[in-house]
Amino acid sequence: MTRHELAFLLLAACAHVSHHQWRVYDGDLPILEVSDRPGPITSTAMPPPGAPPVTNPFLSAAALDAGHEDQLGTLLAGAHDLREFLHALEGAGFRVVPTD
Repeated sequence: MTRHELAFLLLAACAHVSHHQWRVYDGDLPILEVSDRPGPITSTAMPPPGAPPVTNPFLSAAALDAGHEDQLGTLLAGAHDLREFLHALEGAGFRVVPTD
């Protein structure tokens, strides 16, 4: 197999990697969007000028409701991986719905 053929196979394999997303609800109120891609954690509030973005090694998320951010942050801080975080959300009474 040539280098070009190997590179093509690797690119093709990477193209089929799927990512998953969830929306988290408190009752009918959407409070958080979560993705299994490592990345930024965004707040409903603007970050202070010059502040580096908050990131996470196993998920990215966007808060949708300011009133829940403290509780969501506490749950995330106690989780070691995405699965544990999703279970913690459900354990706290939130509804976690796949969106993909």
